[in-house]
Amino acid sequence: MGQFTDEMRIRLPRGFTLPQEIAALFDWIEERGLLHESQRVPGERFGTLQPLEEPYRGAVVLFRVESEEEARAYAEAWFGDANAATRVVPFARTGADGSYAAFWLDDEGRQRIVHLGSEGDGLCVLGDEPLDFLRLLAIRHNQLGSGLADPYTPPVDEPDYAMEVDNPPFREWLTSTYGVTIPETISQIVPAPPDSFATTSDDPFWQWVRRRQEQRDGVSPPRP
Repeated sequence: MGQFTDEMRIRLPRGFTLPQEIAALFDWIEERGLLHESQRVPGERFGTLQPLEEPYRGAVVLFRVESEEEARAYAEAWFGDANAATRVVPFARTGADGSYAAFWLDDEGRQRIVHLGSEGDGLCVLGDEPLDFLRLLAIRHNQLGSGLADPYTPPVDEPDYAMEVDNPPFREWLTSTYGVTIPETISQIVPAPPDSFATTSDDPFWQWVRRRQEQRDGVSPPRP
């Protein structure tokens, strides 16, 4: 394991583990020299899938497991309860709008990867296993959050655009290491991500977030 992987692993609270596929991704990032000094948190590093220079290639995602203090502040902002950080820990910023991917412990104690859109869009589980999350990042959407907003449409296939967002090194590593295919659309992994106007959803993470926010807001809707 690389140094960055070890740094990220020890940040996870009790009950969480760093999935093997995410650890392998962090090692790949470090081996390719894709670690950068954080300006937001001096002394910290974050990883990317591509060099931070134009044209950006592939999904613009910043990988860094939030510290305990940061995770508690994030949970307080989202749920009005800093202790929710024992259930959800952000580990990757998925968009310039402040959307994040996070590790979440569901009500059965299973760890899953979920998405927290900054405006309430795309509150959902990102596939059945960690490898699904990596496959989502390879679809060539520049930002995962915007892709979740339109999960049925493939990325624009115009040559200039495709050249800007394609990321051959990441896609080759992913397919050769794990023998997986890259989906054409997000809907092949996340069939129906709820948007910010959704009033109901079968997604378990959406349901959990809504329950926590109702408790925060003092709302007690009727239960079946």
